[in-house]
Amino acid sequence: MKRYGPLIAVPEALAVGDPGRNHLRLTPDAVILREGAESRGILSWASVERIAMDVPTTRFRLPGLLGTIVLGALTAVALSDLGVDPDDGAVTLTVDGEPMTVPLSRHHVGGYWAPTVTGAHRLLAHLIENPEQRALLVHPEQLVDVAAQLARGTA
Repeated sequence: MKRYGPLIAVPEALAVGDPGRNHLRLTPDAVILREGAESRGILSWASVERIAMDVPTTRFRLPGLLGTIVLGALTAVALSDLGVDPDDGAVTLTVDGEPMTVPLSRHHVGGYWAPTVTGAHRLLAHLIENPEQRALLVHPEQLVDVAAQLARGTA
């Protein structure tokens, strides 16, 4: 699976957030609200006007690496699982003019590198504004690459 910031390629869809917890699953036909494998709602793309993530960000380029090293060291010193999970962020979807906010789980403790979130927002806006481009969601790895290019353009 290919991942870049809050985006991860899953079979025939693009996940926004941690696919093992609260996330969005974007398919060519719909935006699916999910908690792990369980569906919490299905939204038609035609009704989705905006998707905006509210997740912590950082200017540090490799935040997941730093968090993993620090937590690994603390766990080794404590000789037990510290039980530290990333706090949920949120995503606000504007659907038929009405905003709705749902939890969005993160992949790691700490913030996402800020340009990755900017790139993800640009990609989401593009998919909303260009319905013909949603067919690309069956090949999510390519869209993760596009989001990475958009992020690098803002770095």
